[in-house]
Amino acid sequence: MKILAILRKELQTYFYSPAAYIVFASFLLVVGYLFWVVLIASKVANLEPLLYNAAFILLLASPVLTMRLISEERRTNTIELLLTSPISPVEIVIGKFLACFLLYLILIVLTFQYPAILHTYAQNLDWGPIISGYIGLILLGAAYIAFGLFASSVTENQVISAMLTFGGLLLFWIVGWTKNVLDNVYGDALSRLSLLERYSEFLKGMVDSGNVVFFLIFTITWLFVATRVLESDRWR
Repeated sequence: MKILAILRKELQTYFYSPAAYIVFASFLLVVGYLFWVVLIASKVANLEPLLYNAAFILLLASPVLTMRLISEERRTNTIELLLTSPISPVEIVIGKFLACFLLYLILIVLTFQYPAILHTYAQNLDWGPIISGYIGLILLGAAYIAFGLFASSVTENQVISAMLTFGGLLLFWIVGWTKNVLDNVYGDALSRLSLLERYSEFLKGMVDSGNVVFFLIFTITWLFVATRVLESDRWR
């Protein structure tokens, strides 16, 4: 019940501020435009370019959605009230994560119109890569939000939180490029840490258990670290 109370409070904060509406409008505008351009240019009923573009656009949007989750509590000193209340740091982190993740899922659901449009004009549409692509996009979003929540937990400045989130996620996005420079076991190891490399396999229609586990571990790890940061504040 405590988690649900935090979730409800965070959702109200999102929808009572313009940030969520700006993110929604910008995301749908850009994704819709790219869907139209790619479809007209390629004349192929393929959703892979859209899902790839959506993943990168959501990487840019995630810092905006997560930057205030805990940093705002620090700035207004309400974090002290939370930490001295019967609510545990774990419940605080999970509640805030679920609220932002629910918002992210709404964004994803709004893109379902594009495969529906393709299906209207291409009855033999291959649904396998589309379904696996959306599964990957959901797991990727959980990873984005968990890292953003961690970044928000270490500072009271929302701009710094957003920059930490963007910089960190971008690093995890492009780290796979090192295999083009290091053609050895180290390059391969670093490439397996790449969010892009992992997500790309979903776009090919492959729901590999190793990739699913990677995203789950990535998400849980950063939620755990954010919890530890709050616990250290409680005993400070």
